[in-house]
Order: sequence, then structure tokens, then C-alpha cells
Amino acid sequence: MNQEAGKLPQFALIKQFISGHIESGAWPAGTLTPSENELSNTFSVSRMTARRALQELSYQGLLRRTPGLGTFVADPAPPVTNVEVTNIVEQAIKAGTHSSRLLTLEATTATQIIAGLLHLPLAQTIYHCVVVHLNKNNPIQWQALYVNPHLAPAFLKQNYARVTPDAYLDWVSTVTSIDHQVEAVLPSEIQRRELGFTRDDAAVCLQVNRRCWSQQAVRSYSMLVHPASRLILGSELNSGGLPQ
Repeated sequence: MNQEAGKLPQFALIKQFISGHIESGAWPAGTLTPSENELSNTFSVSRMTARRALQELSYQGLLRRTPGLGTFVADPAPPVTNVEVTNIVEQAIKAGTHSSRLLTLEATTATQIIAGLLHLPLAQTIYHCVVVHLNKNNPIQWQALYVNPHLAPAFLKQNYARVTPDAYLDWVSTVTSIDHQVEAVLPSEIQRRELGFTRDDAAVCLQVNRRCWSQQAVRSYSMLVHPASRLILGSELNSGGLPQ
């Protein structure tokens, strides 16, 4: 074991062991991986530590777990065309027309889903806030933000009247990569109210799920809900090269 590997926690060593076999081609898609018991014996760790490694690799899409059968190497993800997600809040800030309403700012216990997305233990205390962003006093985004407290320990002590939670997080913890997922959703009653929907408005929204990484740790996870008419996906289109 090299010196760098010796500094890694045990669950990370197990992840490194499994991902190394997958990346080298030694374990192709469909390969049954060692069980929790086998991994705990091989690495002299508890089953809980082995389970965490398998769960995190499952969240990353490298493994698929089938109850009663075991854990298998997942099929490679199909190639995905990247689509630019317009940051309408950042645009409003640059234009000097942004304002916000802070609805929630608290420490809370991570649910199983949120803990998995943040790569934190179940029932870990995390930070949570809900913000409504406005452009020229018109609501444009409802944001639920979940924060890894290890990367922003003073998050709850900040005044977000003049700076957004994301801007503060960018100041204390550099983002090295971002995951995005976009889906169509029906807003909840509180989201309808805060986003200014009337009773007669069509209530379809686009939700952008955004996970921000800082090196090897997940810094934050956001659910960004937008009225569908106020969010554009992709770059600007023009008529260049089209038949007249």
C-alpha cells in the first residue's frame, strides 16, 4: 500500500479497489462483485464500511445492487449530449435586478436520499435553506439547498440579504465539478404561491437538480424549480445556415 493510499479512509480504499478493477476492464459489465462479507473480511472492516463503499459506487452509477442476488458492475452509461443550463439567477445578479426571500435556514437531519446525494452517513446533520429568487421583483426560481457542513461550517451564521447562499459557498469552497439533471414537475402549493402562480396559470415547472463537488467531496445539492416559461435550456439559436 502506498503512502497516499494509507491516508484514505477504509471505505475509500474499497471504492478504489472496485473502481480500479472496473476501469482496467478486469470486471466488465454484469460482473458480480465481492459481497459485503467478503469485502469486510478482505479489508478487515465492518460490514457497514463495506456497505457504504458499495452504496456510494451505486450512486455514482458504477454498480447496480439487486436485492437477493448481489451487486453487479453496471452497464456503461450511454453518451449524453451536454445542454447548457442558463443560470437565470446569475443573470439577474449581473443586471443588478436580483432580490430574494429567505424562507428557511436551519440545521436538520439528512434523509436517506439527501445523505446519499451528499455522500454523507445516514442521519448526518446537514444545513438546509429555502430561497425564492426574484428578478425585477418577479419570482424566477424556488431553491431548496442542502449543504455539507464540513465544507461550510459557518453557513447558518451568514446574512443572506445581500449575498446568495451559493455565492457564499463559492467563496468558502471552490467548485471543481457540477452534475445537472433536468425534469418537468408539478409544483407544490407553497411553490405555486411563492412563484406567483395564479389559480388559472398552467403550473408546469422545470426542476434543475444540481450537485456541486469540491475535489472529492460533495459540497451541496440544490433543487431549483422554475416556471417553465422563465428557463431556457441550450445556447441561443440563430438562422445562420438555414434555408431561406
